[in-house]
Amino acid sequence: MENYPNVSTSKEQKIEAVRISIGRMVLYLLALLVNIIAVIVLARKLLPQDYAIFQLATKRIISYATIPLSIFSIWIYRYTVENHESSYYASILFSFFQASISFIIGLILLFLYTRADLLLIAVASLSLGLQAFFRSTRVVVDAARPLKMALLELFYRSSYAFFVFVFVYVISSSLLYAFIATIVSYFLSSSLALFWLKDKIGQDRPRNVGRIIKEWVYGSQATIIGVIIGLIPTLDAMVAYPLIGSLIVAAFFITSSSSTLLKESTNVGLRYLHSYVLRTGDVRTAYKNVEVSLIIVLPFIAYGVMYPKYVIYIYNPIYAWATRALSIFLISAMVEILNNGISQIAVGWVRERGVEATKKFAKMNIFSIVSPLFYISLLFLFFSFFKSFSLSTLLLIWSIIYLFRFVISSIINTVYFLPKDARKYIIKELVPKIIAYFLLSVVISYFLRPIGPPSTRLLIDAKVLVLPGLAEAAIFYGVMLAINKSIRNNLIDLIKKRSLY
Repeated sequence: MENYPNVSTSKEQKIEAVRISIGRMVLYLLALLVNIIAVIVLARKLLPQDYAIFQLATKRIISYATIPLSIFSIWIYRYTVENHESSYYASILFSFFQASISFIIGLILLFLYTRADLLLIAVASLSLGLQAFFRSTRVVVDAARPLKMALLELFYRSSYAFFVFVFVYVISSSLLYAFIATIVSYFLSSSLALFWLKDKIGQDRPRNVGRIIKEWVYGSQATIIGVIIGLIPTLDAMVAYPLIGSLIVAAFFITSSSSTLLKESTNVGLRYLHSYVLRTGDVRTAYKNVEVSLIIVLPFIAYGVMYPKYVIYIYNPIYAWATRALSIFLISAMVEILNNGISQIAVGWVRERGVEATKKFAKMNIFSIVSPLFYISLLFLFFSFFKSFSLSTLLLIWSIIYLFRFVISSIINTVYFLPKDARKYIIKELVPKIIAYFLLSVVISYFLRPIGPPSTRLLIDAKVLVLPGLAEAAIFYGVMLAINKSIRNNLIDLIKKRSLY
């Protein structure tokens, strides 16, 4: 392997990589399946303007509030994986600091941007503080207990869905109660995270906390560039809100999140590749995991692309005008998953320990500016000069620009930050394979149409879409097992292990 001549990984290590990666993915997929309850309740019960504010707070403002976490998270993760003394104490101390900062920033931005009721702003800000604390402790769990992180996410999503249903659907369909539901779920989930870390913290020593944090601050000279660049794409909704209005922002979060179930569960599984490549240098097994992960989600993406109106009706029929954009966002999900897998392998390929990796991360971050600048600048230009276009056309343009953002990022990460043999595999083998698999899934989907028209009634619409969709996925998986020897062998090895975790 290029630049790493002594790579030697046993079959057990390779199976372990598949087991943990796919196990995390399956558990996270279950978590997101449960989370669909909350997503649908919020989309159907909240007014579009309230839904837009909720998404702005929990998806965009939280990004600005957790800038410190974004800067230090890679060091928290790597120091925990590398078992540096005092890393657990330093991480938990940082989590409390991050929660306080997020609460304050939430107060300021929500007041300036939404001009909502002061009680609502205070409750929403508290929700953002707890969300930040949970995100921070989750990084530590992710590094220390990879499969426990997926279980933690399952617990969080389940409690979130339960409390959203209770507070928003049963008690009151108001924005205030939506934020109260998030507060309760984040508090319980953070408590579970600390409980699972209790023994690790007990074995750690606090004497080097100051030195650890100083090293993280020193290392931030590399990561801060990437954080700033990473925040650029989050300006999309912040730009669209004043230029076009709350309805297109609400529709954007509905359509772009249509693939969240598949995309986030896959990305959680692929995140383990950072740790695996860092420890072993085995890139070949890592990019095989990327292929398997994409194959798992492809049939569902293809079915949504073919029948987007049914997907929209599950969320809320009032967004039916956004169906064309939803198909493009689903296609974007494939590219986004591929890009995430490539990124995790590239980050793990940085061999230096601790903050010695600073220079290489700085180079990665400088190169990564191209994609988000393209995205946000082109979006701003279109929204500024073509306001007269219909909302459906504007959202379609938004989805196409969103797709090209990840295409550009994937190309840059592949060409500049992967070892030579990995580049050749991705360009000459993986991408053509994924395109062929996707087209196969589209063909199968064409012959397994939904068993009725879209319905405004949730359960009926879900039934007519899900049943043939599952049949399409089953046929696709059967074909994959028949023609792909590598996947077949991995499945046999996992079955011999008797469990994914």
